[in-house]
Amino acid sequence: MASFGFGLSEIINIPSVFNENSTNTTSFTEHAVWCIDWRPSQHWMFQIANALFFVSYSVPTSYYGILFMHSTLIAGFLILITWAWRIVCAPDLFTWNLCFLFINILQLIYLIYQRRPINFNPELEQIYRSMFKPFKITRIQFKKLVSEQFAQIVTLHIGEAYAMQNITKTDRLGLLMSGKANVLQDHQLLHPIGPCEFLDSPEFESRGSSEDKFKVSVIAATTCRYIYWQRSALEYLFVKETYLATVLATLIAKDITIKLYSMNNKIMTEKGSYLDIRLPSITPALASKECKPPIVKTLKKLAVVSSHCPKSPIPAVKITKCDALIMDKCQTTNGKFNRMNLANEMGNTGVENWLEKTSKYHSLEMADDE
Repeated sequence: MASFGFGLSEIINIPSVFNENSTNTTSFTEHAVWCIDWRPSQHWMFQIANALFFVSYSVPTSYYGILFMHSTLIAGFLILITWAWRIVCAPDLFTWNLCFLFINILQLIYLIYQRRPINFNPELEQIYRSMFKPFKITRIQFKKLVSEQFAQIVTLHIGEAYAMQNITKTDRLGLLMSGKANVLQDHQLLHPIGPCEFLDSPEFESRGSSEDKFKVSVIAATTCRYIYWQRSALEYLFVKETYLATVLATLIAKDITIKLYSMNNKIMTEKGSYLDIRLPSITPALASKECKPPIVKTLKKLAVVSSHCPKSPIPAVKITKCDALIMDKCQTTNGKFNRMNLANEMGNTGVENWLEKTSKYHSLEMADDE
């Protein structure tokens, strides 16, 4: 190693050289100043290895860029190992470059292992492609989500129940993989559930305590296969996979919105228009009885306007049996019905009952026809 310049002992002993040759300035200058006599360039193998290092550190930081970087570093360290063993015969250079070679080989194997093909059964593959792949969820993350550690797959036959009203607890989240299920309340069909839809997204999202139970029943209409997660298992997984938690929360919110709109499409006004679920809810108003429904407000406004315009023509209205029963309960003034009493009676009977039925299962909204 002496041919590569001063050794460590010579560098340490420079002061002693200065003491011994204090009168000879030229001798001190020759020992104190480094690299006076430049040596010729190293072997061509050393140059090629460093050229490969330069190229490897210049690639972008994408997956394929990192893969190319480690591959190029492996080639460079192989050349350096050969150079250290055959040309300069330096065991320390050989050992260090051999360690660097092993590290890059392990990194390359790990990168290739991460890109290994991960296949699912056709049902899970459909769920992954339609729901999770658009959100850039990797197959490794999805495999962890549907693994036996966190999820279970169950088969339901026709007539079997996923959940029973007022019996089953809302401590899990189910996703239908195949088949069809119906959501019922008091033996009345609310809406169907198809593949790639959650079975209990509203209950999972609105759960208040561990003792909450389903307000509906979920019954298999055909042979169904579904995957479900216990709430505690999902919470444990989401602590580690925060992005996956965000994606699943988004999918649950989307599923709830679709179910609300499917319920809303079944309810129409007399004019043939649908109720608007985006407006403030009328359910609290009906429960508190502090204000009347929008239809009752409209009747009251019409009564006030007509009291100021007694000569205005009133269109003929067909009176049904239900309307006759309501009008019998209203007071008359000089042989005529009091419209304010009629409006109040309608608000306390048929109109409120109809609105309660339409908003019984979901918070549907209705605009105030002013």
